[in-house]
Amino acid sequence: MTTEKAAVTKEVKGPGWSVGKKITHFLVSMKLALTLLFVIALLSIIGTILPQGDQVLESGWPNNPLYDFYKTLGLFNMYNSWWFLSTLGLLIANLTVCITKRLPTAVKHFLKPRVDVKEIFIANQPVSVTIPGAGDRSIATAKKLLGKHHFRIREGQSGSVLAEKGRFTPIASLAFHMSFLFIAVGSILVGFLGFDERMEIPDGKSAPVPNTNMQVKNNGFTVDYIEVTENGRVIGYRPSVYSSDLEIFEDGQSVAKKVITVNDPLRLEGVNFHQASYFQTARGYVTVLQVNKTPGKSLVYVGFGLMMGGICFTLYLPHRRIWFKAGTSGDLLIGGRTNRSKVAFKKDFDHMMSELRLSIGQEATADG
Repeated sequence: MTTEKAAVTKEVKGPGWSVGKKITHFLVSMKLALTLLFVIALLSIIGTILPQGDQVLESGWPNNPLYDFYKTLGLFNMYNSWWFLSTLGLLIANLTVCITKRLPTAVKHFLKPRVDVKEIFIANQPVSVTIPGAGDRSIATAKKLLGKHHFRIREGQSGSVLAEKGRFTPIASLAFHMSFLFIAVGSILVGFLGFDERMEIPDGKSAPVPNTNMQVKNNGFTVDYIEVTENGRVIGYRPSVYSSDLEIFEDGQSVAKKVITVNDPLRLEGVNFHQASYFQTARGYVTVLQVNKTPGKSLVYVGFGLMMGGICFTLYLPHRRIWFKAGTSGDLLIGGRTNRSKVAFKKDFDHMMSELRLSIGQEATADG
């Protein structure tokens, strides 16, 4: 029976199991997240270079030999293509797993940082010193000195002390990663639930609003002109302000009415009616509207806000920790570490230790 169990265990944890574990580890790793971000950035550059949506018809691309191929790939509708949205979906899944794995540890260390440590832990820190003969009486001096340098002091039950600065930085680092999650979710919402359509409506005419049960009516277009002068003579006129009197209907009932201009659109139920442009025909003016709905836009804005906050915290407020305690030999043991700017931290650490030695020496002289 034991032999059979061993054989089963060996079969389950064979080469295939090892490969599967590596694949699973890669799928939930930050390496994949960075790879996906690079791919999305590259695709976004392509989407910026190539015209999108209605802009394609106004460009020369329909006459290009590669037009049909690019259209089949969805390059002219990049941000709504299924493969672009699928890439975002994979990024969301990956970031969700990565953040879920790291968040409990980050929160735990934030709420309950490691204060009680052993002597060997302090000695093994990236920067450490031992001040001979200082012992217990210098603990208060060290606390006072580090407090003066804006470190937060925490005392442990074993006699060790933690001086910490930039304690929010690990949380801010997670917020930086969460920013991509918000941006990706917002982009998917825009891709699946949003739309951006161009509408041309002559004066007095109505048209259905795509992807909604609304009708928009153009009650009239007006334009104001100003004179164009040259050398004191009027040589022509150019439009200064133009507007359209719009009315929105739902189920035959008027639900909104507004005279819109270029910078003052009509907004209703998340749908935005922008005055894009106009043109004139033999029968009168035609209003050109850009009608869009972006349900995930607020999430994208929150994401960029988290990104900027995370960058600022991470770059300018490194997480610095210094532990110290009186050793069994009567010496004062001090050791510290930082998550970034290690050279600058070592320089500051050495400077503070010089101050501490001087203070301890002055106290010893006073006691003597």
